[in-house]
Amino acid sequence: MTFQTTKQGDVVVISVEGQLVAGNRQQLREAVVAEIDRGERSFVIDFAEAGYVDSAGLGALVSLSKKIREASGSLRLTNLNEDLRTLFELTRLDTLFALDDKDQPDGTAADLRPRPSQPGRDGGAVRGPDPDAHP
Repeated sequence: MTFQTTKQGDVVVISVEGQLVAGNRQQLREAVVAEIDRGERSFVIDFAEAGYVDSAGLGALVSLSKKIREASGSLRLTNLNEDLRTLFELTRLDTLFALDDKDQPDGTAADLRPRPSQPGRDGGAVRGPDPDAHP
């Protein structure tokens, strides 16, 4: 498992090759923190060459998302295969991260700050209009 860091304009692209698991999550964290310390604020984590992410890897991504937001930055995840996309959906992390498709021309997409939760996706009922509201 390796992480390749490249720069595309103002965006730091970190490519995950292999697996993101407990044994290497600290490497990813260190790579992102080093870039934040250099003043970088826009990040893409590219999963084109990744096949597996365990719970520790998911936890690392959530932690990095928070750290990047605290630095007033943005994080994008791109090129997730079908299994990884399903994992993000089942764990509901697709509400924290927008998941880009593989067909983006430069491997990146729109700025993906955490998305607000959507009605009905938090396990609660979707409510209709408030009957007591006045038009």
